Amino acid sequence: MTAGADAGNIRQRLPAARLVLACTLVAVVAFGSACTATTPDPTPPSSTPTPGTAGGSPGSAIPLQDGQAIRATIDTINATAGGSVTDQQAVLASVVDPALEGAFRGCSPPPTTTLRFEPVYAGLRATPDWTAANGTPGGTVYALPVLIRIFTGDRITGTDLTTLHLGVHDGEASITPLCVG
Repeated sequence: MTAGADAGNIRQRLPAARLVLACTLVAVVAFGSACTATTPDPTPPSSTPTPGTAGGSPGSAIPLQDGQAIRATIDTINATAGGSVTDQQAVLASVVDPALEGAFRGCSPPPTTTLRFEPVYAGLRATPDWTAANGTPGGTVYALPVLIRIFTGDRITGTDLTTLHLGVHDGEASITPLCVG
């Protein structure tokens, strides 16, 4: 083999090696993200906020009552994950903002899966200017980054990442309509 042929082979293998390296890096980052997505928030809400904060954790701008309402709503939804689709749909209907119920009832096709949300509470933030195509929940609107685990029966059959929007009004958190597949 000549030096020119070796250089050509190296040039042909270099893009493949870069692709393998890039895929490996993406996999490592994704795995690391998935590992931390299920880690509980290290600063659960306390009954009394830290002076200068409203949410109970240092630097938080979320009122304690709002944070607790959001956690309660997420916990209510998650209690039905991996169970009956009908049961979860009833829970979702009960936590959808009343003004947006029509959009929830209009979901099609009928769902065949359930969802569990794994929130990143450290990323919870107020989003007062956010609007949705089917309407905005009442009260103070918050954005919460979540990892979604999709269940078919009791088996996890998929995952997704999204930002869940919730409205908090009078100590109750409500969601925008979720059309589950």
